[in-house]
Amino acid sequence: MNTFFVDIYTPFGHYLKTNATFLEVQSEDYLLGIMAGHAPLVSTLVISKMVIEINSVRYIYAIGGGIININENGIILLLDSIERSDEINLQRALDAKKRAEKRLSDLEDKNIDKNRAKLALARALNRIRLIQTDKS
Repeated sequence: MNTFFVDIYTPFGHYLKTNATFLEVQSEDYLLGIMAGHAPLVSTLVISKMVIEINSVRYIYAIGGGIININENGIILLLDSIERSDEINLQRALDAKKRAEKRLSDLEDKNIDKNRAKLALARALNRIRLIQTDKS
């Protein structure tokens, strides 16, 4: 199978540089399944699962949204966050979910940033869903 170059960055720096045979990511409007020779594209990505196949092994990640740039040189992903499924701590994700839900239910506290709490909840639910699906 033909491979393509994938380069992943987060706000913390460079995360991964590899050659892959397949990449799956979720944009706001559609699920992208990418193989070598894909047409050029720039799109935003949502908090979701990402799958990448390297040397016939599929790796599953929880991503916190970002941007994908597909061009003739390969793919660049600028992601808000990324965690491989085996790096996710289920208890930590469950605790984050509980904290975000508490913040969202506290209607009287004007100091709480509701949008930030909604994003935290979405990231926690994504991690929980991914790890529960990965183990089944």
